[in-house]
Amino acid sequence: MPLPFEGAYTPSQLKRWMDAMPRRFSCRAFAGPADASQLAALAYTADRVGLKGVRIALAHKGGEDLVLSVPFFPRFEGLAQYAVLFAGEGAELPALLLGVSGQAFQLELAALGLQGCWMTGNYRRIVAMAHAKEGERPLAVMPFGVPKDPDGARLSRRKILTAFSPDDPTLWPYWAYRAAEAMRSAPSAMNRQPWKVSYAGSTLSFAGSRLDSIDTGIALMHLECALGNSPHAWRLAGDGKTLLAQLEEPHEPV
Repeated sequence: MPLPFEGAYTPSQLKRWMDAMPRRFSCRAFAGPADASQLAALAYTADRVGLKGVRIALAHKGGEDLVLSVPFFPRFEGLAQYAVLFAGEGAELPALLLGVSGQAFQLELAALGLQGCWMTGNYRRIVAMAHAKEGERPLAVMPFGVPKDPDGARLSRRKILTAFSPDDPTLWPYWAYRAAEAMRSAPSAMNRQPWKVSYAGSTLSFAGSRLDSIDTGIALMHLECALGNSPHAWRLAGDGKTLLAQLEEPHEPV
């Protein structure tokens, strides 16, 4: 049985988001809001990237009332617009699928020349809940807008690839290496990047600290983008948290 995220996005969407990855960064300083055409594109995206049980709601103003100031964290500048990411009651793997959906939305922001910031805490739930439907709960919010520093991605810091794997990724086939490199660029809470990847027997293994987490979903979205143009299949390992990817062999014509 396919896993809930498989086949959700087209190869052209995955390529667009893969191309946007090097430009994406976590942004807290905005030069201005998204314009009407960008908002229309984001509304279209929000309606289509949410996986089963996930909904992304856009707020065109009021961002200054959303976030809470926290000591030792940079303050937001010029914040007006934001998205709220909701999980529906009884959704299967809500945090994982919300991470996949939300990162697709964030990569679309970067493709449009905008930037956003994942927030799973330090926001006013009462403000987020104003956009909820019955049975929904917010798991994250995402302030967004035109970045004050369009080249902010140059400041991103990520672990080296060998920090994620017990084996030598330079010995892997290119498709597996490329996917792991895409995962390496993914953001996570406190920049911990709590993921492990390995390759053996034609299979790429990927695991987060647990399966149903936003961080795992974000990294999985990056893996899917890198694998998007190659027919592949995922399965869940017996430990209940490791995801296994294999390329599908082309079928011989009959």
